[in-house]
This record gives sequence, structure tokens and C-alpha cells, in this order.
Amino acid sequence: MNKQQTAPAENQDFLADALGKTIAFYKKHQPRVLAALAVIILVVVGVTLYVNHNKTVSENSWAAYYNAQMALMTEGPEAGFAQLDKVAADFKNTPAAGYAMLLKGNILYSQENFAQAANVYKELLNSSNKMLATEASLSYAAALQGAQDYPASIEVMKNFIAKNSKSFALPQAYLTLALSQELAGQKDDAINNYKHLLENYTKTYFGTFAKDKLTQLQK
Repeated sequence: MNKQQTAPAENQDFLADALGKTIAFYKKHQPRVLAALAVIILVVVGVTLYVNHNKTVSENSWAAYYNAQMALMTEGPEAGFAQLDKVAADFKNTPAAGYAMLLKGNILYSQENFAQAANVYKELLNSSNKMLATEASLSYAAALQGAQDYPASIEVMKNFIAKNSKSFALPQAYLTLALSQELAGQKDDAINNYKHLLENYTKTYFGTFAKDKLTQLQK
């Protein structure tokens, strides 16, 4: 019973003692405490401003990308390309800038401007965005293939496969590699890669395509 009555008083004494020590410490070290607080406030404010700035840049970059898409649809490739280039220039190193260039490359490819498309894709190969870099690598090799630069296409896909052994895009990489090897007259290498596709992706489009190719090449 006595313990229940004295506990609150003991707690109050403890809190008062702790508060007294804090106040004493503050008075003794006031300049350093204020300096530390100032640094903390600056860091918090800086981080907040940085986050808000990045959010604004991200929103603006995607808005610009959307406007470029609209320009492509309503004003044609020339105006659309100018807008896509502007997104890339105004918002460097953002996902929107990367995808703006990927879209430009895709349109050039669809127009069979393979060499121009390859030049656009090449600039995206080292993107920090893994998905974007993967798409750019596959598209770059395909564009080189379209431009009949088969050795370069083969080299790009060999490097991709070597560096991305667990990528979801491996079937497409092997298919592009095999096609370029076939077109380059490297029949045995092409057959080996078609066999790899058939054995590892049997029930997919890639396996079916490889099976048809093997039937043609092994007649």
C-alpha cells in the first residue's frame, strides 16, 4: 500500500531530476546544442525540398511525354519527334526521358529507318532503369539486324546473354541472335541456338518458331 502511494512521487522526482539535468546540460552547452538543432533542421528541410522537387520533376516529365505522344498522333512524326527530343533534353536521366527516346526508336524502326533507330536505341543501353535498358538492347540488336549489320547484332545479343543469364528476355535474345547468325551465313551457330530455344522454351512461341527453323535448316 505504501509502495503504491510513493511510486508517483518517486516518478515525479525522477522526471524532475532528468529535466533538471537536461536544462543544465542545455545551459552549459547552449551554442553546440543550437548548432546541432540548426543542422538537423537544415537536413530535414533539404530532404523535404529534394523529395518535393523530384516529385514535381517526375510529374512534369510524364506530362511532357504525354504531350509528345499527342503531338505524334495529331501533328505527325516530325512534330512528335521534336517534342520527344525536348522531353529528353529537359528531363535528362528521368524515366520519361528514356521512354521518350525508346518510343522515337520504335517509330523509326516501324518506318524501316533501321540505322536511325539503332542510333537512338544505342543511347539507352546503359540506362539505370533495368527494364528500359533491356528493351533498348533487344531493340538495338533487331535494328542492327534490319540494317543488315549482322555481326554487330550478333555481338550485342551475345553480350546481353552473357550479362543477363536470368533475364526474362532471354528467349527473345536467343531468337534475335539465331536469326542474325542465320542471315550472316553462320548456319551451325544458328542451329545450335534454335536447338537451345526448342529445348528450353518448347511450349512457347519461341520454341515453335525454332522448331520450324530447324526443319528448314536441317533438310
